[in-house]
Amino acid sequence: MPPPDTAQSPYALPFVVGVSGHRDPHPDDQAAVGEQLFQALELIAAALPHTPIHCLSALADGADQLFAEQVLRLRRQCAEREDGAHRIELVVPLPMPFDDYCREQAGGEAEARRDPAGFEAGRQAFAARFLRYSAHAGKVFVLPPGGPAGEADAAYAQLTRYLGIHAQLLLAVWDGQSGGEHFPRRPGGTLDLVQALLSGVERNTHRRSRHRFAEPARGNLLHIYSRRAQPTSDGLPAAPAAGGARLLRDGALDGEPAAHWSAPQPSWPGVQAPPWDWWLRTPIRACERWAEHRAWRAAIAQTERRLGRALDPPARAVLYRAHAAGRDIELLNRLHRQALCADSTAARRYADSLDASGAAFLAGLGLDATAGLPDALAPGLAPLLQGFRVADVQAERAKRSWRYRWRFMALAVILASAAPSLRLMSKTHGELFESVVYASGAVCAVGTYLWVALSRQRNAYLDYRALAEGLRCQMYWLCAGEPSLVTDHYGQRASGGMGWVRHALDACMVAPPVAGLSARAVLRGWIDDQRGYLGAPSHRWRRRQHTRAVALGNNMLLSGLLMSVAALATVLIFGRRYMLALVLLLAGMKLATGVGAAWLSLATKMGHGEALSQAEQLGKLYGRADAALARSEAASCSGVEKERNARDLLFALGKAVLEENAGWLAAYQQRRLNWHGR
Repeated sequence: MPPPDTAQSPYALPFVVGVSGHRDPHPDDQAAVGEQLFQALELIAAALPHTPIHCLSALADGADQLFAEQVLRLRRQCAEREDGAHRIELVVPLPMPFDDYCREQAGGEAEARRDPAGFEAGRQAFAARFLRYSAHAGKVFVLPPGGPAGEADAAYAQLTRYLGIHAQLLLAVWDGQSGGEHFPRRPGGTLDLVQALLSGVERNTHRRSRHRFAEPARGNLLHIYSRRAQPTSDGLPAAPAAGGARLLRDGALDGEPAAHWSAPQPSWPGVQAPPWDWWLRTPIRACERWAEHRAWRAAIAQTERRLGRALDPPARAVLYRAHAAGRDIELLNRLHRQALCADSTAARRYADSLDASGAAFLAGLGLDATAGLPDALAPGLAPLLQGFRVADVQAERAKRSWRYRWRFMALAVILASAAPSLRLMSKTHGELFESVVYASGAVCAVGTYLWVALSRQRNAYLDYRALAEGLRCQMYWLCAGEPSLVTDHYGQRASGGMGWVRHALDACMVAPPVAGLSARAVLRGWIDDQRGYLGAPSHRWRRRQHTRAVALGNNMLLSGLLMSVAALATVLIFGRRYMLALVLLLAGMKLATGVGAAWLSLATKMGHGEALSQAEQLGKLYGRADAALARSEAASCSGVEKERNARDLLFALGKAVLEENAGWLAAYQQRRLNWHGR
């Protein structure tokens, strides 16, 4: 992490684009395929102008290297336009060590035995082509083995699984043919990856896993048609005649078989405006749909302005997929950049918050934030730490924003509820007073509600909090050398459009593996940091505040009840002789009842009680983890055994913390903002 006095990174989260395709594309199709790849990348970069685009390619012959060439072309174009060329990055994950990869790409052991001289020439030629592109890559790393060492199929299957998990958008350069003995589904091939993403990737397939029956993760696929330089592609149309990229759907390509690709592509409507009957039946949903429609139209206009041309239906299909997959990441990056570019005082305050968030995490590991990350941790931990800092600070900003708006809405409701009592203040203008005050309160309350609902401030708080907690756990696992992914254990119960959080967590893990620190030291730092946070005076103050808020709401309701009884007694005993006292009692009854109901509703919507309960449960959880670590340290076993036990404890603690946070998110999601007033 940079020292506090250095410039902050303008980006929070990346958008990851991957490629898979034939190693032997038809020579007559390569120019058209390269142009389609470039147009797709150009559209993605234009649709997400505030987001870094990380392009995954293993740099195999054929489609992978053709894709890498277009990535470098786009970066040169952005440099010429001064349009953030540094945000376009080529990332090269290798399925095996480089020397073994060159041998496999040249034909493997079978080719080496058959023609040693030709094999050696092919190996050297591939190495030269590989180094030509990898010299411009931001990251080149070898994936951890996913199967028996030395088995190429297992290594390539691990690569396709990596692409399927971490790429938010996959470009498949493929002739569209599948099935039968001529087109078998081989592990690690393009067909294997495409069918896996269409039918769903099983993230955790262990037979005793409780996530075994979870909904499979489906990917976003764009098919760029290309024939192969093989007899199996004879009779297929050339790539220029097939049009641009198409959306891949389960069971078909845009509903059409590959043999009909010469037909015109269907039009792509994108996000349509809500029908007129929605405004009568579900006006709130109609408003949300209208906001989505306006965002889609704005995305089209912005992209056409940046590219300087109108978008045809195939281009709009690519834009829609990029917009749907990356709009929440783009929003977080845009909010982050806007905060950094604010006036000097606000920007400095925001930068200090980022530094404080990152420094608190590093302090738990015994690291000095001002000295930067150790070389062993920096490649893998830096992107996670940057995303965590931004998500953590933006979550607090979103939380403050929607709390202020909710309080204003509660005051408007109180004003509207107290309006009927104003009729008694004047015989001639009482009804006018009542109408004006009630209308003002109702308009302010409904308008603020729509503002909160359509601006997604409350949802942003939940999303960013979930993202920050997932990144926190992933960083502790990574530092301890635990290879598991948080997304295999987190977000299964989340709903309401939070799927982008899991994709963002996976995107941040596109980084080389790290050596890791001592698992015992990491676990001790995690426990001490969180127990100190949960036992801080701020939590005790929140508990007292929640207790006082509930007591105030109940007391106000009781006061309103007592005032109504007093008003009734005044009328029965004295009649209308004490009109001023009656007016005051009725006004106080309305005001006290409205304040009490609004205050209790505010406490319920904020979920203070659930948050305090969760903090108490987490405190007990970390206490049990502390006791388990102490027992492990006191055991008479070797240091290696203690390290293994600490890693097991750290993994179990992470899963338990993720489950607690998932339950907290589910409880908050049930408290949707609903308008119950008349």
